[in-house]
Amino acid sequence: MDLRLVCKRLNEYANLSIACDWDNVGLLVEPSEPLLVTKMFLTNDLTEPVLEEAIKKEVNLIVSYHPAIFRPLKKLTQSDWKERSIVKCIEKRIAIYSPHTSWDCIEGGINDWILSAFETKKIEPVEPISNLIHPSGFTKNVKINVSSDIQENLVKNVTLTDSIRFIGAKKLIQSNEADFFEMEFLTSPKGVVALMESIRSLNNSDLNVFSSLRITTMEKPLMKNAGLGRLGYLSKPLKLKEVVEKVKSHFQMKTIRLAIANGKSLEDEIKTIAVGAGSGSKLLNNTNADLIITGEFSHHEILHETHRGVSVIVTDHSNNERGYREFFRKRFTQLLKKNNENIEILLSEIDRDPLEYL
Repeated sequence: MDLRLVCKRLNEYANLSIACDWDNVGLLVEPSEPLLVTKMFLTNDLTEPVLEEAIKKEVNLIVSYHPAIFRPLKKLTQSDWKERSIVKCIEKRIAIYSPHTSWDCIEGGINDWILSAFETKKIEPVEPISNLIHPSGFTKNVKINVSSDIQENLVKNVTLTDSIRFIGAKKLIQSNEADFFEMEFLTSPKGVVALMESIRSLNNSDLNVFSSLRITTMEKPLMKNAGLGRLGYLSKPLKLKEVVEKVKSHFQMKTIRLAIANGKSLEDEIKTIAVGAGSGSKLLNNTNADLIITGEFSHHEILHETHRGVSVIVTDHSNNERGYREFFRKRFTQLLKKNNENIEILLSEIDRDPLEYL
Protein backbone atom coordinates (compact mmCIF):
# COMPACT_ATOMS: atom_id res chain seq x y z
CA MET A 1 0.00 0.00 0.00
CA ASP A 2 1.13 3.52 -0.71
CA LEU A 3 2.35 5.28 2.43
CA ARG A 4 -0.10 8.15 1.98
CA LEU A 5 -3.00 5.72 1.78
CA VAL A 6 -1.85 3.91 4.92
CA CYS A 7 -1.66 7.25 6.74
CA LYS A 8 -5.17 8.04 5.52
CA ARG A 9 -6.45 4.77 6.99
CA LEU A 10 -4.59 5.41 10.26
CA ASN A 11 -6.30 8.80 10.47
CA GLU A 12 -9.66 7.15 9.79
CA TYR A 13 -8.97 4.83 12.72
CA ALA A 14 -8.02 7.72 15.01
CA ASN A 15 -8.45 11.28 13.74
CA LEU A 16 -5.28 13.20 14.56
CA SER A 17 -7.30 16.37 15.10
CA ILE A 18 -8.49 15.10 18.48
CA ALA A 19 -4.95 14.64 19.81
CA CYS A 20 -3.82 17.07 22.51
CA ASP A 21 -2.55 20.45 21.31
CA TRP A 22 0.86 19.87 22.89
CA ASP A 23 1.33 16.52 21.16
CA ASN A 24 3.34 15.71 18.01
CA VAL A 25 1.35 13.18 16.03
CA GLY A 26 1.00 11.85 12.50
CA LEU A 27 3.66 11.13 9.89
CA LEU A 28 6.96 12.20 11.47
CA VAL A 29 9.45 10.73 8.98
CA GLU A 30 8.65 10.42 5.27
CA PRO A 31 11.12 9.09 2.67
CA SER A 32 11.81 11.41 -0.25
CA GLU A 33 10.48 9.02 -2.90
CA PRO A 34 7.02 7.39 -2.91
CA LEU A 35 6.97 4.46 -0.50
CA LEU A 36 5.00 1.25 -0.84
CA VAL A 37 4.41 -0.09 2.64
CA THR A 38 4.82 -3.87 2.82
CA LYS A 39 5.23 -4.30 6.60
CA MET A 40 3.89 -2.15 9.43
CA PHE A 41 5.74 -2.46 12.74
CA LEU A 42 4.01 -1.55 16.02
CA THR A 43 5.92 -0.42 19.08
CA ASN A 44 5.19 1.62 22.16
CA ASP A 45 8.59 3.34 22.08
CA LEU A 46 11.11 3.56 19.25
CA THR A 47 14.33 2.76 21.11
CA GLU A 48 17.55 1.79 19.35
CA PRO A 49 17.12 -1.94 20.13
CA VAL A 50 13.55 -1.78 18.80
CA LEU A 51 14.76 -0.05 15.63
CA GLU A 52 17.37 -2.77 15.05
CA GLU A 53 14.60 -5.33 15.42
CA ALA A 54 12.49 -3.46 12.84
CA ILE A 55 15.40 -3.32 10.39
CA LYS A 56 16.05 -7.05 10.74
CA LYS A 57 12.38 -7.72 10.02
CA GLU A 58 12.62 -5.51 6.90
CA VAL A 59 9.73 -3.24 7.79
CA ASN A 60 9.30 0.12 6.09
CA LEU A 61 6.68 1.76 8.34
CA ILE A 62 7.04 2.02 12.09
CA VAL A 63 3.96 3.06 14.07
CA SER A 64 5.38 4.21 17.40
CA TYR A 65 2.70 5.09 19.93
CA HIS A 66 5.01 7.60 21.63
CA PRO A 67 6.38 10.17 19.14
CA ALA A 68 9.92 9.42 18.02
CA ILE A 69 10.24 13.18 17.52
CA PHE A 70 8.61 15.21 20.26
CA ARG A 71 10.70 18.26 21.04
CA PRO A 72 12.19 20.12 18.04
CA LEU A 73 15.48 18.69 16.77
CA LYS A 74 18.15 21.32 16.13
CA LYS A 75 20.57 18.84 14.59
CA LEU A 76 20.82 15.24 13.41
CA THR A 77 24.11 13.77 14.61
CA GLN A 78 25.43 10.52 16.05
CA SER A 79 25.85 11.97 19.55
CA ASP A 80 22.24 11.38 20.71
CA TRP A 81 20.26 8.14 20.52
CA LYS A 82 17.08 9.78 19.24
CA GLU A 83 18.96 11.65 16.53
CA ARG A 84 20.79 8.45 15.53
CA SER A 85 17.46 6.62 15.27
CA ILE A 86 15.93 9.24 13.00
CA VAL A 87 19.02 9.32 10.78
CA LYS A 88 18.99 5.53 10.46
CA CYS A 89 15.29 5.51 9.53
CA ILE A 90 15.95 8.09 6.82
CA GLU A 91 18.92 6.07 5.51
CA LYS A 92 16.87 2.85 5.48
CA ARG A 93 13.79 4.53 3.94
CA ILE A 94 11.63 3.69 6.95
CA ALA A 95 8.66 5.96 7.62
CA ILE A 96 7.59 6.78 11.19
CA TYR A 97 4.04 7.53 12.30
CA SER A 98 2.83 8.36 15.82
CA PRO A 99 -0.82 8.40 16.98
CA HIS A 100 -0.15 9.02 20.71
CA THR A 101 -3.00 10.95 22.37
CA SER A 102 -5.38 10.39 19.44
CA TRP A 103 -5.38 6.72 20.53
CA ASP A 104 -5.98 7.87 24.11
CA CYS A 105 -9.02 9.93 23.15
CA ILE A 106 -10.94 7.85 20.62
CA GLU A 107 -13.77 5.52 21.49
CA GLY A 108 -12.22 2.07 21.43
CA GLY A 109 -8.81 3.54 22.22
CA ILE A 110 -6.28 2.66 24.91
CA ASN A 111 -8.35 3.90 27.85
CA ASP A 112 -11.36 1.85 26.75
CA TRP A 113 -9.05 -1.13 26.26
CA ILE A 114 -7.83 -0.79 29.86
CA LEU A 115 -11.41 -0.94 31.14
CA SER A 116 -12.17 -3.95 28.92
CA ALA A 117 -10.58 -6.01 31.71
CA PHE A 118 -13.85 -5.47 33.60
CA GLU A 119 -17.57 -5.84 32.96
CA THR A 120 -18.95 -2.31 32.92
CA LYS A 121 -22.44 -0.90 32.65
CA LYS A 122 -21.32 2.59 31.73
CA ILE A 123 -18.10 4.30 30.57
CA GLU A 124 -17.54 8.04 30.17
CA PRO A 125 -14.52 10.24 29.40
CA VAL A 126 -12.84 11.95 32.33
CA GLU A 127 -12.11 14.97 30.14
CA PRO A 128 -14.55 15.06 27.18
CA ILE A 129 -13.64 16.85 23.96
CA SER A 130 -15.77 18.79 21.50
CA ASN A 131 -16.75 17.61 18.05
CA LEU A 132 -14.34 18.65 15.30
CA ILE A 133 -17.19 20.35 13.43
CA HIS A 134 -20.70 21.46 14.32
CA PRO A 135 -23.30 18.80 13.33
CA SER A 136 -24.89 21.29 10.95
CA GLY A 137 -21.60 21.79 9.13
CA PHE A 138 -21.69 25.52 9.90
CA THR A 139 -19.95 27.49 12.65
CA LYS A 140 -21.72 30.87 12.74
CA ASN A 141 -25.26 31.95 13.57
CA VAL A 142 -26.15 35.27 11.94
CA LYS A 143 -29.21 37.43 12.65
CA ILE A 144 -30.03 40.76 11.03
CA ASN A 145 -33.11 42.98 10.66
CA VAL A 146 -34.03 43.96 7.10
CA SER A 147 -37.00 45.42 5.26
CA SER A 148 -39.43 43.15 3.41
CA ASP A 149 -38.12 44.05 -0.07
CA ILE A 150 -34.55 43.12 0.88
CA GLN A 151 -35.73 39.96 2.63
CA GLU A 152 -37.21 38.39 -0.49
CA ASN A 153 -34.18 39.06 -2.68
CA LEU A 154 -31.75 38.04 0.05
CA VAL A 155 -33.38 34.63 0.42
CA LYS A 156 -33.11 34.10 -3.34
CA ASN A 157 -29.41 35.02 -3.30
CA VAL A 158 -28.28 32.88 -0.38
CA THR A 159 -30.13 29.72 -1.42
CA LEU A 160 -27.62 29.53 -4.26
CA THR A 161 -24.66 29.53 -1.84
CA ASP A 162 -23.36 26.34 -0.16
CA SER A 163 -21.71 28.29 2.66
CA ILE A 164 -25.00 29.85 3.84
CA ARG A 165 -28.22 28.25 5.05
CA PHE A 166 -31.37 30.33 5.53
CA ILE A 167 -33.19 29.34 8.75
CA GLY A 168 -36.19 31.64 8.78
CA ALA A 169 -37.61 35.15 9.11
CA LYS A 170 -39.67 36.63 11.93
CA LYS A 171 -41.80 39.74 11.39
CA LEU A 172 -40.80 42.47 13.82
CA ILE A 173 -42.57 45.80 13.41
CA GLN A 174 -44.52 47.62 10.77
CA SER A 175 -43.46 51.15 9.89
CA ASN A 176 -45.02 53.66 7.53
CA GLU A 177 -42.68 52.58 4.79
CA ALA A 178 -42.20 48.80 5.08
CA ASP A 179 -42.39 45.70 7.22
CA PHE A 180 -39.19 44.58 8.93
CA PHE A 181 -38.07 41.02 9.54
CA GLU A 182 -35.41 39.43 11.70
CA MET A 183 -33.62 37.02 9.38
CA GLU A 184 -31.55 34.11 10.69
CA PHE A 185 -28.80 32.20 8.87
CA LEU A 186 -26.22 29.51 9.54
CA THR A 187 -22.92 30.13 7.78
CA SER A 188 -19.31 29.13 7.51
CA PRO A 189 -16.70 31.86 8.23
CA LYS A 190 -16.50 32.55 4.49
CA GLY A 191 -20.27 32.50 4.29
CA VAL A 192 -20.46 35.43 6.71
CA VAL A 193 -18.48 37.55 4.26
CA ALA A 194 -20.64 36.48 1.32
CA LEU A 195 -23.81 37.18 3.28
CA MET A 196 -22.64 40.67 4.30
CA GLU A 197 -21.73 41.47 0.72
CA SER A 198 -25.16 40.35 -0.51
CA ILE A 199 -26.93 42.47 2.13
CA ARG A 200 -24.77 45.50 1.29
CA SER A 201 -25.47 45.26 -2.44
CA LEU A 202 -29.24 44.85 -1.93
CA ASN A 203 -29.29 47.84 0.43
CA ASN A 204 -27.51 50.18 -2.00
CA SER A 205 -24.39 50.19 0.19
CA ASP A 206 -26.27 51.78 3.10
CA LEU A 207 -24.24 50.48 6.04
CA ASN A 208 -26.91 51.41 8.58
CA VAL A 209 -28.54 48.05 7.90
CA PHE A 210 -25.65 46.38 9.78
CA SER A 211 -26.54 48.14 13.04
CA SER A 212 -28.82 45.20 13.89
CA LEU A 213 -26.27 42.54 12.91
CA ARG A 214 -25.61 39.77 15.49
CA ILE A 215 -23.04 37.07 14.81
CA THR A 216 -22.43 34.26 17.32
CA THR A 217 -20.08 31.30 17.13
CA MET A 218 -21.98 28.09 17.71
CA GLU A 219 -20.59 25.82 20.39
CA LYS A 220 -19.60 22.39 19.18
CA PRO A 221 -21.28 19.64 21.18
CA LEU A 222 -19.11 17.16 23.05
CA MET A 223 -18.09 14.04 21.16
CA LYS A 224 -19.79 10.87 22.33
CA ASN A 225 -17.49 8.59 24.32
CA ALA A 226 -14.32 10.44 23.30
CA GLY A 227 -11.78 12.33 25.36
CA LEU A 228 -8.91 11.83 27.77
CA GLY A 229 -9.17 9.20 30.51
CA ARG A 230 -12.18 7.04 31.32
CA LEU A 231 -14.46 6.55 34.29
CA GLY A 232 -15.95 3.07 34.34
CA TYR A 233 -18.96 1.96 36.37
CA LEU A 234 -18.72 -1.76 37.09
CA SER A 235 -21.71 -3.98 36.32
CA LYS A 236 -21.29 -5.48 39.77
CA PRO A 237 -18.89 -4.55 42.58
CA LEU A 238 -15.56 -6.36 42.84
CA LYS A 239 -13.28 -6.70 45.82
CA LEU A 240 -10.07 -4.72 45.49
CA LYS A 241 -8.04 -7.94 45.51
CA GLU A 242 -10.11 -9.23 42.56
CA VAL A 243 -9.47 -6.02 40.63
CA VAL A 244 -5.74 -6.34 41.28
CA GLU A 245 -5.65 -9.84 39.79
CA LYS A 246 -7.61 -8.73 36.73
CA VAL A 247 -5.22 -5.82 36.20
CA LYS A 248 -2.15 -8.07 36.47
CA SER A 249 -3.66 -10.51 33.98
CA HIS A 250 -4.76 -7.81 31.53
CA PHE A 251 -1.38 -6.08 31.50
CA GLN A 252 0.51 -9.38 31.74
CA MET A 253 2.37 -8.21 34.84
CA LYS A 254 3.51 -10.43 37.71
CA THR A 255 3.52 -7.55 40.16
CA ILE A 256 2.00 -4.07 40.37
CA ARG A 257 2.19 -1.19 42.82
CA LEU A 258 -0.92 -0.60 44.90
CA ALA A 259 -1.72 2.16 47.38
CA ILE A 260 -4.75 1.19 49.47
CA ALA A 261 -6.98 4.03 50.59
CA ASN A 262 -6.85 4.96 54.25
CA GLY A 263 -9.20 2.81 56.30
CA LYS A 264 -9.71 0.37 53.40
CA SER A 265 -8.42 -3.16 52.70
CA LEU A 266 -8.13 -5.65 49.86
CA GLU A 267 -11.57 -6.93 50.86
CA ASP A 268 -13.32 -3.61 50.21
CA GLU A 269 -15.60 -3.30 47.18
CA ILE A 270 -14.80 -1.31 44.07
CA LYS A 271 -17.72 0.10 42.08
CA THR A 272 -16.08 2.80 39.95
CA ILE A 273 -12.65 2.87 38.30
CA ALA A 274 -10.88 5.87 36.72
CA VAL A 275 -8.13 5.03 34.23
CA GLY A 276 -5.49 7.04 32.40
CA ALA A 277 -3.12 5.63 29.80
CA GLY A 278 0.52 6.44 30.54
CA SER A 279 0.54 9.26 33.03
CA GLY A 280 -2.76 10.08 34.72
CA SER A 281 -1.12 12.84 36.73
CA LYS A 282 -3.38 15.91 37.01
CA LEU A 283 -5.97 14.32 34.69
CA LEU A 284 -7.23 11.89 37.32
CA ASN A 285 -6.75 14.08 40.38
CA ASN A 286 -9.94 14.26 42.49
CA THR A 287 -11.87 11.97 40.14
CA ASN A 288 -15.07 10.60 41.66
CA ALA A 289 -13.94 6.96 41.69
CA ASP A 290 -13.13 4.18 44.16
CA LEU A 291 -9.93 3.26 42.34
CA ILE A 292 -7.47 4.91 39.97
CA ILE A 293 -5.43 2.85 37.49
CA THR A 294 -2.61 4.66 35.69
CA GLY A 295 1.01 4.34 34.69
CA GLU A 296 2.37 7.31 36.60
CA PHE A 297 1.23 9.21 39.67
CA SER A 298 3.45 11.31 41.92
CA HIS A 299 4.09 10.50 45.56
CA HIS A 300 2.06 13.47 46.74
CA GLU A 301 -0.81 12.73 44.36
CA ILE A 302 -1.02 9.20 45.75
CA LEU A 303 -1.04 10.50 49.32
CA HIS A 304 -3.83 12.92 48.42
CA GLU A 305 -5.98 10.22 46.81
CA THR A 306 -5.54 7.67 49.59
CA HIS A 307 -6.46 10.30 52.16
CA ARG A 308 -9.72 10.98 50.38
CA GLY A 309 -10.60 7.28 50.25
CA VAL A 310 -9.38 6.36 46.77
CA SER A 311 -7.01 3.45 46.14
CA VAL A 312 -4.39 3.77 43.38
CA ILE A 313 -2.74 1.23 41.09
CA VAL A 314 0.44 2.43 39.35
CA THR A 315 1.82 0.20 36.60
CA ASP A 316 4.73 2.37 35.37
CA HIS A 317 4.20 4.49 32.30
CA SER A 318 4.00 2.13 29.33
CA ASN A 319 2.80 -1.09 30.97
CA ASN A 320 -0.84 -0.02 30.70
CA GLU A 321 -0.42 1.00 27.03
CA ARG A 322 1.62 -1.77 25.39
CA GLY A 323 -1.09 -4.43 25.34
CA TYR A 324 -3.26 -2.25 23.12
CA ARG A 325 -1.05 -3.02 20.11
CA GLU A 326 -2.64 -6.44 19.57
CA PHE A 327 -6.13 -4.95 19.87
CA PHE A 328 -5.18 -2.29 17.32
CA ARG A 329 -3.74 -4.86 14.91
CA LYS A 330 -7.05 -6.74 14.81
CA ARG A 331 -9.18 -3.62 14.47
CA PHE A 332 -6.95 -2.01 11.83
CA THR A 333 -6.79 -5.23 9.82
CA GLN A 334 -10.59 -5.20 9.74
CA LEU A 335 -10.55 -1.60 8.50
CA LEU A 336 -8.15 -2.52 5.71
CA LYS A 337 -10.20 -5.56 4.68
CA LYS A 338 -13.29 -3.36 4.49
CA ASN A 339 -11.44 -1.39 1.78
CA ASN A 340 -10.02 -4.54 0.09
CA GLU A 341 -6.53 -3.65 1.34
CA ASN A 342 -3.92 -5.61 3.23
CA ILE A 343 -0.47 -5.20 4.75
CA GLU A 344 1.48 -7.34 7.16
CA ILE A 345 1.39 -5.91 10.70
CA LEU A 346 4.11 -6.98 13.14
CA LEU A 347 4.47 -6.30 16.86
CA SER A 348 7.81 -5.54 18.43
CA GLU A 349 8.94 -8.46 20.55
CA ILE A 350 11.52 -6.54 22.57
CA ASP A 351 9.71 -3.25 23.25
CA ARG A 352 9.28 -2.98 27.03
CA ASP A 353 9.05 -0.51 29.89
CA PRO A 354 12.57 0.47 31.01
CA LEU A 355 11.70 -0.14 34.68
CA GLU A 356 11.82 -3.70 36.05
CA TYR A 357 10.87 -5.28 39.36
CA LEU A 358 13.61 -7.42 40.90
